Amino acid sequence: MKNNYIDDLIHSVARVVKPNVPLLKDVLVIGGMPDKTQNLQYLSYNRDTTLARGLSCEFSAVAVINNRRASEWQLTGYPKKISRWVFSTRWARNPLDLFINNLRCNPSVMSVLAGATSNYTLLGILTETDLQGSGLTNRRAQYICPVVAVPGLEVNALQIIQAFESANQIKKSGIIGLELYRKTGRQMAGT
Repeated sequence: MKNNYIDDLIHSVARVVKPNVPLLKDVLVIGGMPDKTQNLQYLSYNRDTTLARGLSCEFSAVAVINNRRASEWQLTGYPKKISRWVFSTRWARNPLDLFINNLRCNPSVMSVLAGATSNYTLLGILTETDLQGSGLTNRRAQYICPVVAVPGLEVNALQIIQAFESANQIKKSGIIGLELYRKTGRQMAGT
């Protein structure tokens, strides 16, 4: 495995959050890159927490996507309709499932991945928690959004990725033990 893939992936995460480079490098080396026939490679559990301006930011690298197979991995037609129903914010409790499904159902993002110069994309989850709120009436707001780190993107492709990330931001709320997810981002045109 070439080390420049790892450095490029780590560098592309820095546009969203400052990563813990040694931790992320270890996770990527141990997890490895997907084979030519694999769509993605899940990574081992990792979480890096930073505190700034009353916010707790937790970043987790969850998977490496194989850009060479993006066009075959994309969902279209009837499977896309079924997956939209199954992986809805109404029923799904795992944000990773929601983000991966929304990624696979989005033709503009999948075309960016398929046309990328890099063979791999790092998918991560960023959780921001407002530390100012407390108690029952003033609960702490928690926002979860995907991080799609594609090395070497042009401006137009980067704008598509950023629009996807902001459109898929969800707010975690609910009573203790019963967590609900509500999508707060705007829908992207063409999805």
